[in-house]
Amino acid sequence: MDYIKLDKKAITSWRIGRAISFVILLLICCALWAGSIFIPQTEPYRWILQLVLGLLMLYKLLGILIYPLIEYRQWGYYITEDKVDIRHGIFFVTNTIIPIIRIQHITVSQGPINRRMGLYGVEMSLASNSFKIECLAKEVADEIAENLKNRLYTRLEAREEGQ
Repeated sequence: MDYIKLDKKAITSWRIGRAISFVILLLICCALWAGSIFIPQTEPYRWILQLVLGLLMLYKLLGILIYPLIEYRQWGYYITEDKVDIRHGIFFVTNTIIPIIRIQHITVSQGPINRRMGLYGVEMSLASNSFKIECLAKEVADEIAENLKNRLYTRLEAREEGQ
């Protein structure tokens, strides 16, 4: 089964989101480091704090540069007549199979970063949880939502006729 890939702009979108969190964390780390300078009791342990903060910043920087590429390669979805199959993850790849008959409602949405990039997400809500196919072009997102709705109605009608 060939999974359908997300829009290529997903990589840029994920990088922007992670860069924003990097800047926020950088400000927090700078405040912690500056605070440690003014507290004399931290003198013997300051190098540990600097090492931890440096490693944390390195990890977040890798999250901006490398993880979106890996995540894009892993992300995929596949829709059949009776199910939606979503595969995603970086270190642990999750494969989620959603029976179309269990979908309660479908939402097409976009966040502030994706709005600037023209990307949308299709969220499928079930009784127990919700699942999202993210970073899709407008036409693709609308087509998926409409197809899922039509398939759901067709399966419900067939189920009611069978009773």
